[in-house]
Amino acid sequence: LGGELLKITKEAAIMATIPTLTQPEIAIVDGQAVTSSLAVANFFSKRHDDVLKKIRTLECSASFTARNFSVSDYTDCTGRKLPCYQITRDGFAFLAMGFTGKRAAQFKEAYINAFNQMEKQLSKPAVPSDVAHNASVLCSYISSIHQVWLQQLYPM
Repeated sequence: LGGELLKITKEAAIMATIPTLTQPEIAIVDGQAVTSSLAVANFFSKRHDDVLKKIRTLECSASFTARNFSVSDYTDCTGRKLPCYQITRDGFAFLAMGFTGKRAAQFKEAYINAFNQMEKQLSKPAVPSDVAHNASVLCSYISSIHQVWLQQLYPM
């Protein structure tokens, strides 16, 4: 234990310096939340050309593809315009469900947990939560507080 050196691989050293993302980068494009194929490649530590190939060979319907994968481009560090995709949440889920590896497994578990939480919320008894009801209750509370203040300021 005294003076032993640990061998660190180049990949381990690089991974130790890269901050871990909890989700791919997301942007709002034309009012819709999307990510890019570049962000997906980065998130899952995959080569971008492999992600592009995977998108092009997905076995989903043409209408699903059209709604969820939009061809785009980006400029790389050398100034070249290269292809990429803008991907919706549904497109991302469809694509990521086909990935393997630790990061993909973590995503799949999180996705399943989110569905379980959603089902749990849906199974709870409905509580009135519309804006009008909330405003009415708030107004009632404010009115009650106002009456108490008036009684304290101007006792009869």
